[in-house]
Amino acid sequence: MLAQAVRAAQCGQPLLQLCTGSSFGRVARYAAGASDRVVDLQSDKDFATKLKDAADSGSLLICDFTAKWCGPCRMIAPIFSQLSNKYSDVSFVKIDIDHPGLSNTVNDHSITGVPTFVYYKGGRRVESFSGARAELLEELIKKHTK
Repeated sequence: MLAQAVRAAQCGQPLLQLCTGSSFGRVARYAAGASDRVVDLQSDKDFATKLKDAADSGSLLICDFTAKWCGPCRMIAPIFSQLSNKYSDVSFVKIDIDHPGLSNTVNDHSITGVPTFVYYKGGRRVESFSGARAELLEELIKKHTK
């Protein structure tokens, strides 16, 4: 199922509800921009607030460092969106590396490639990786939400 979503995203096809009637009920797939819980940060202050919220609550925060011009970023965006709906106890944020209001956040993380995913647990950086690797993205969520 995840591989189908990735292939559809690579081809630029919208990911709509493709599967119905399974024994588990309807399976929804979300397109980028569809209803999700991903917060598109606009400033370094927004990032600091999200990080403080994660520190105060002890929860997991996942940062997607992305760019509009990046093909792999566009490919993984619908998966990131879908995971934000699946894991409601995790905070998901998107950080556009070209947004002028986020330059300090991008520089502080030494981003050299996109997409890069950075995981914070309780406000402390615990994991990061670069690349549109959907399986690893979810595997690390499961690891840090146990």
